[in-house]
Amino acid sequence: MASIKKRPNGTYQATIYIGRDEDGKQLFKYVTKPTMKECKAAAREIEQQIADGELTYVDNIRISEYIKNWIDMHNNQYSPTVTVLYKGYLKNHFRPFFKQMKFKDLKEIHIKKLQNELLGKISQTSTRRIMSCLRPILYDALKNKSPMREIKLPKEDKVDYSDVPTPEKFRAIHDSVRGTRDEPIILLAGWCGLRREEIFALKPNDLDFKSNIIRIDEAYVINDQGEYQIKTTKSENGLRAVAAPPYLMDLIKVVIRDGFALRKKERKIVEITDKKDKEDKLIFPMRPDSYTSYLAKLVRDKKIPKTRLHFLRHYHATWLYENDVLDHLAAERLGHDIRVLKAIYQHLGVKKKEQINTKIIELQEQEIKSS
Repeated sequence: MASIKKRPNGTYQATIYIGRDEDGKQLFKYVTKPTMKECKAAAREIEQQIADGELTYVDNIRISEYIKNWIDMHNNQYSPTVTVLYKGYLKNHFRPFFKQMKFKDLKEIHIKKLQNELLGKISQTSTRRIMSCLRPILYDALKNKSPMREIKLPKEDKVDYSDVPTPEKFRAIHDSVRGTRDEPIILLAGWCGLRREEIFALKPNDLDFKSNIIRIDEAYVINDQGEYQIKTTKSENGLRAVAAPPYLMDLIKVVIRDGFALRKKERKIVEITDKKDKEDKLIFPMRPDSYTSYLAKLVRDKKIPKTRLHFLRHYHATWLYENDVLDHLAAERLGHDIRVLKAIYQHLGVKKKEQINTKIIELQEQEIKSS
């Protein structure tokens, strides 16, 4: 029950007990109103919030510190990659913006200002992701009083697929790396649709050279300490066996036999396993992000058509679509849920769609003439 008293200036102040902090110290919330009636109504509203579990005790907590603790507390609910990403948001965006601000000083205008500053520096898509990370954090802290509840997030940028290679561009990319250590990596992405993290997790015992099958069951990903490590694939869909042409399997045989090494001037190779068992060593002992940087430099230096390993994976999805591979088989090969495949990849097959539409019209015209 709230305690209400009249102040010397004629206003009324209610003192409401709201619980204890982690150290056992009693916590009170104070509300001041011009009349006794208004003060009682405000006090009852706060007491109802306490009863409904909607009142939090974060007024004097620094926002940045709360975000840090929130990320640490939820680290098992997200993949290590997402946890590292959120910690990056805290370091690069939330902490510099909020500084020493406490929750009691936070207003909607601050959230709008943060979003506007982000839009001035990064893309709409990146801004949306950062603000989407902040929304549940503020809700947990402030419940329905979160200043983000009415904030509209920016729309994601339209994905530019202009860099996804056409068959002609892919041949040019392949020709530029033919006979080099890059060739099997490029073909694993473009011919087999493997993710970057899957390529660099491959070991000799993942390959069946008699059947020309590559087993995908691991990925080389970032853990919650920001370090790369070998882990099982992120989903059941990722566990799969992928058929590969003998030409590619022979290239990988050579790499296993001779070892993977790029010229030292181009990129230092990071050895990530000291196991003596050859079958358990990585075929391409290199961090995925290191190869991404290396490939970008290779594209510039050799004037190769602009590409990334992920766009080569897009190319393979398009190739499957253009060659009438059934949706569920294409999804299985790419390690995707079929709904994801349809939503993300199949719109790339524009030429195929045009051919299908033309064929439908022709068939319909034939039916009309024969009726």
